[in-house]
Amino acid sequence: MKTSDLPSGIRSHTLDSGEIRYEARVHRSNALPLSKRFKTVKEATTWKSQADALIAGGIDPKTVLGKKGPPQSLPATSPAVANPSPSTGGELTVKQAVKNYLSFRQKSHNPLPSNSATDYEKVAGDFGDFLVTNLRNEDLSNYITVLLRTPLKRDVKRQAKGTLKGPLRTYKQATVRKFLFAIKVALEWNAKNGKTELSRHLFAFERKTMPSAWAGKRDRRLHAGEEERLYAAGISRSNNTYSESDWRAVIGFALESAMREQEITLAQWSDVTPSGARLHIPGLNTKTKTARTIKLSKRAMEIIRLQREDCPKNEKRIFYQFPNAQALCEAFARLRERAGIPDLHFHDFRHEATSRLCESGKEKLVTIMQMTGHKDMATFGGYFHLSEEGITDTMD
Repeated sequence: MKTSDLPSGIRSHTLDSGEIRYEARVHRSNALPLSKRFKTVKEATTWKSQADALIAGGIDPKTVLGKKGPPQSLPATSPAVANPSPSTGGELTVKQAVKNYLSFRQKSHNPLPSNSATDYEKVAGDFGDFLVTNLRNEDLSNYITVLLRTPLKRDVKRQAKGTLKGPLRTYKQATVRKFLFAIKVALEWNAKNGKTELSRHLFAFERKTMPSAWAGKRDRRLHAGEEERLYAAGISRSNNTYSESDWRAVIGFALESAMREQEITLAQWSDVTPSGARLHIPGLNTKTKTARTIKLSKRAMEIIRLQREDCPKNEKRIFYQFPNAQALCEAFARLRERAGIPDLHFHDFRHEATSRLCESGKEKLVTIMQMTGHKDMATFGGYFHLSEEGITDTMD
């Protein structure tokens, strides 16, 4: 490849062996340029995009990017955990502490759902061999800062490909809070079971240091034509993605049942009552760990019937196409982009379904609350947002 054909900031070098390496170079204010060589243009471009994004976020890329190419997560040399002490004498590391806790939960009567386990795996990868006994409140506070400033990997990849629309996004405060909760639970479990000691003030954060749980309640509803646009954006399964029929099934069911994505992906054929008119949701599948049984609409029953026709033999799950809730949400994010629909999450279908049930006037509020699993009106009120059309229809 000619130098003139290479992306900006990338240049090629021929080694004595005749092999070609591609050097990525970034410039930092008031500091020498930072560069790194890679075997492929793609690796060099990805690394440069990450470095540029970190500089834009006020972070020195040299302290965050690893030594062996683009990082998959924050390495132990990040500002959050600078200069970690090596593990010696069998002392417990954060990585091992998380592994201990996950192993315990996996064998217990209450195993962690896969989408929650990824939060623990994330912090284990970020802190790695940092000794638990050396961990201080300042390290966790710095970790929060780094996460809130670090661009999302998928946005960095899209920027490298030139497909990113809009600015680079970072982790939301609610997501960072989940990571902090994961490390807190894991470390405190190890301390409670005599595997380590924790600093007494480890989780005593200064005021406003801990990220907020939610920046605000969402009231996003589907706009006219958006549902069909989502279905039309489905692609043939031969392209290693989900088809229009897959999306009609899972989105349609979400809009009829008001179930969470985790509840949908974990639902099994054995959860459907013999009459086919109701679906039991086990407590282990729910966010609140409280079981409930919902009434299925005619459309929901038809979706289940079609799913059964195509379901592989011996498959226990109804929506077998989607391996877990995280896979569903990530695939939906790609679908939404293909459909050109901004700011729509799969969880918004739960709001939409609840709102439609309220607008229809066919069910009492107490029945709808039993379907959604809400126990108090204050929380339930954040899940239905009546449209002007819905209010008018009800009043007529």
